[in-house]
Amino acid sequence: MPHPKRPAADLALAPALVYATAATCGVLAALAVQIQLSRAGSDVVGLWQKLSTPGAMQLRSAGPWWAIAAVAFVVGGVLAAVLSRMPLPWRRFRLLRWLGGAALVFILADIGQHSGDLARVEPGANALASLAGLTAAALMSLGGAYLTIRR
Repeated sequence: MPHPKRPAADLALAPALVYATAATCGVLAALAVQIQLSRAGSDVVGLWQKLSTPGAMQLRSAGPWWAIAAVAFVVGGVLAAVLSRMPLPWRRFRLLRWLGGAALVFILADIGQHSGDLARVEPGANALASLAGLTAAALMSLGGAYLTIRR
């Protein structure tokens, strides 16, 4: 005689998985912000060259770095809060997840379409600045995840 199908129990995610997901999504969001800032004319490498000027130019050159770090912190924190507070499986929000995923794909496609023609400076300096920004974003997203994860 077949046994009736039992509903799956709510499963809590492992903290390491929550941290890894929050860090990954925080870095990807920071990368998207960095591309959008480059499109707007605030290139991260060009800002390093303006850092030696006095006064207000230093504040303007630090703004995009703060924006990249802040977006990574917020995205990592929000994602860690959601993942630690909502147990699996997420059956109730199926339509909302599909709509959110479709919107995310369209936003990332728009960002990726315009990112090809942005590298106007030498590739080594651009890669070094991007790595520095993404390292800061990874640390900030882990910090946001640490502060918001459910203990």
